[in-house]
Amino acid sequence: MQKVFSQKFSQNIWRILPNPDPQSDLWIIELRDSESKQVSFAMMDTAQMKQLWHYSPPEADWWSSLTAFSHNNIFLHNYRYPEVPEPTDLLAFSAINGQFLWALPGHLMVKSLDNKYIEVAGKSGEQFIYKACDAETGALSPLKESYADEFEKVILQEPVRYRKDSVYFEKLATFIQNITNGHTAVSIDYLEKRPYIMFSYYIYEQDKSVQYLLIVTDQKQLVLHEQLSEEREGMGRATMMLKASTLVYLKNNNEFSSLTLS
Repeated sequence: MQKVFSQKFSQNIWRILPNPDPQSDLWIIELRDSESKQVSFAMMDTAQMKQLWHYSPPEADWWSSLTAFSHNNIFLHNYRYPEVPEPTDLLAFSAINGQFLWALPGHLMVKSLDNKYIEVAGKSGEQFIYKACDAETGALSPLKESYADEFEKVILQEPVRYRKDSVYFEKLATFIQNITNGHTAVSIDYLEKRPYIMFSYYIYEQDKSVQYLLIVTDQKQLVLHEQLSEEREGMGRATMMLKASTLVYLKNNNEFSSLTLS
């Protein structure tokens, strides 16, 4: 195992998505600055071990959110009415440089159809009308009965969270306690890719939750034990994910890191 890449930001990392192409090492990051109310996006290449670009597109605002990464595009949903938690518009940006490509007011993205088209939905009264959309141009057309799914979709693994009421929690917590010489976990995220077993767990220190990443082999050999965050108030969403042999995880909500499992 080798630490591949780490990139720290001044903004908080809100969401991370991988390129669905199994051969790609690109990851898009949604970043938010709560003081300036600005959203931006950064493209990471874990193979080249570098940030390709970081950009705040003027077409996006604080209420824009990353919804998909496919067809070499980044898709955002806009919320024209912030008081209504329902997306109103679809925007597309180039994954090459983050530049704006096209917008579909009154539409939202549903899913990818094939190498050329995505499915979108537009609201008409209380009903949705579904159409095909050219991912490159934003041009709409009627949906066909079927599409040739020619591209291989990525399998992204995310951890399972175990709390104290889980039947497996005590066994996992005891394992962590033995490996770490005493850490008492109160919540455990579990992920495995044999022979590696990965834990992202929380302990309480002085009324604050502190998060750690622990990676061991199935022979109980310690590979990595690292503090991910400190003095967090409460326990956040899962902060690690696995695409093929690349483990991506967050530190302190603003640092992107990746490891290669070999």
